[in-house]
Amino acid sequence: MSKRTIHILIIIVVIATNLFFGLPRISHFTAGDETLWSYDRVPKFWRSIAKGNWRGTNLCDKPGITLAMISGAGLPFIPDPRDYEKITRLPKTPEQLAMIEKIYFSLRLPVYLFTLASLFIFYFLLKRLLSAEIALLSVIFIGLSPILLGISLIVNTDAILWILMPITLISFLIYQKENNQKFLYLTGFLLGLAILDKFVANFLFPFLLILFFVKYILSDYSKKEEKIEYFKKTMRDYLITIAIALLTIFIFYPSAWIKPKELLNTTIYSLALINIWPMIVGTIAIILMDIFLWKSVCSRIICDFFSNHKTAFIRILSFIILALIAFIFFNTYIGMKFYNIEEILSEPKDGKFFENFFSAFYPLLFGLTPLISLLFLSSIILLTKIKNSELTKNINSTRIIPFILFILIYYVANSISGTGSTTRYQIVNYPIASIISAIGLSEIIKIKSIKKYFSGIKFYLLIFFIFIISIISLFQTKPFFLAYSSKLLPAKFITNLKDMGDGSWEISQYLNSLPNANQISIWSDKKQVCEKFVGKCNSSSNKKYMRTSKFDYLVSSRGGMIGAEPLSKRTSLQIGTAIIDPRKLYFPDAYYDFKINIDNRKSDFIKVISPNEILAD
Repeated sequence: MSKRTIHILIIIVVIATNLFFGLPRISHFTAGDETLWSYDRVPKFWRSIAKGNWRGTNLCDKPGITLAMISGAGLPFIPDPRDYEKITRLPKTPEQLAMIEKIYFSLRLPVYLFTLASLFIFYFLLKRLLSAEIALLSVIFIGLSPILLGISLIVNTDAILWILMPITLISFLIYQKENNQKFLYLTGFLLGLAILDKFVANFLFPFLLILFFVKYILSDYSKKEEKIEYFKKTMRDYLITIAIALLTIFIFYPSAWIKPKELLNTTIYSLALINIWPMIVGTIAIILMDIFLWKSVCSRIICDFFSNHKTAFIRILSFIILALIAFIFFNTYIGMKFYNIEEILSEPKDGKFFENFFSAFYPLLFGLTPLISLLFLSSIILLTKIKNSELTKNINSTRIIPFILFILIYYVANSISGTGSTTRYQIVNYPIASIISAIGLSEIIKIKSIKKYFSGIKFYLLIFFIFIISIISLFQTKPFFLAYSSKLLPAKFITNLKDMGDGSWEISQYLNSLPNANQISIWSDKKQVCEKFVGKCNSSSNKKYMRTSKFDYLVSSRGGMIGAEPLSKRTSLQIGTAIIDPRKLYFPDAYYDFKINIDNRKSDFIKVISPNEILAD
């Protein structure tokens, strides 16, 4: 049996394992903001297409077009979702609940299948860029990642973004490696689809430009004419990439046909660039003048300096990342005395630059499984030992650099935009980190003293070991994959501070099992509970509303402790004629009739309680 066949079979096993864990979950819960896509945006996109209402394809600022195109494949199999949106907080019949679950299953399944099919795309692209072994390891790490499995099960732009941004980057790196124009065109097309999915992909516009300079620095250009020609060609290719990306956006975004300004709204006027687009456009303009008018004199001076000190440049870069990682581990293990990272990430839009930047590695390091996290760290350490003579070769260790830069500069960009890098806000970094870890493992098993233990058939024993470790992690976090936290993280902390409704379905099922459940009235700080509950449900925390309402049960969660004025900060609250102590709602280990610990962590909970059990003293 050929190596290619063996690798394909292993990928099929990865997909089958992913399906084993993911498929039973696909209709059983509602994630945060998913109702906006399932009931409104996805159906709206295809209704607008059917009616020729091109303006109606402007769904939101994401803009979410790629997601709507993929998820919409499930619309022919369900009734109009708008009819069921109206009853999310009202009593429901078993038939209505079954149809709501069918709606979610039908709209999620195309997204989920797309993510599984993408594993083959990752494999064939990475095989061309790196090697078959690294590609296989990467696919195993990506396909068995709890967090990537979790995000793939929901109708959300991030469920597509974690695929499109990395494969755009990989396609571009193949173009740089082979100077193959086909991959340049593919890069532009993929970039356009990524931006159509979510404006965050605009990050790639400046980053791809940076990679042109990185390649120059890592190469050995000696002649002046050769250097000038390099910059001219790369800048022309960069402009071609931008043009293809914009053309892709225009073709697949009907709203832009009648309002061309939508091209700007999805790019430089998007939330990702709106505050810094003059600086980015101005920088590109200066570079263009330098290259085409001044024969790249400034670019050559700057890049030649880094090229002459490339080893120092790489080691400094590596030490910066290692220092940030060391800070995260040290700060976490001493109880977050320097930076309360959980507090920063719980309100990711309120943090300052340094708070956002220094907390960024936390969800990544503890959101990867322990093995992948340690391999990621090892990869950076190996990079500090690279020799100058090795940089001129096309060795895989050198190819780690663009991926490492991606993560680091992504954190800088997020911090500049005033956004904390929560699990979901940096979901694209998990496959990137998996690739880095795969490269690192490949380099480790090439070491002379280790190579003999993993050569030939023994390599597949290593694959088997990785499978077992990965499956254990999936079983341990099942079914709350998106809330996964590594065993390296102390039990009192969690990674996913901005949860996506984890545990809401399980709570609704408990409530549905109670006698006369359709006559029960509840209040929940997770609105997702309401959708799958057969009785009456509300999630408003308005004081006047609470005083005039009577609830049989209250549902509280760790996520409910976050917000402008969470109930956990109040000393008393009137519900009907009763005065309760809302702080008791958020005691993780007391006052509950039924409780679930998300990812088996006591600090991450969702529980049901009777108001009479938490009366104010």
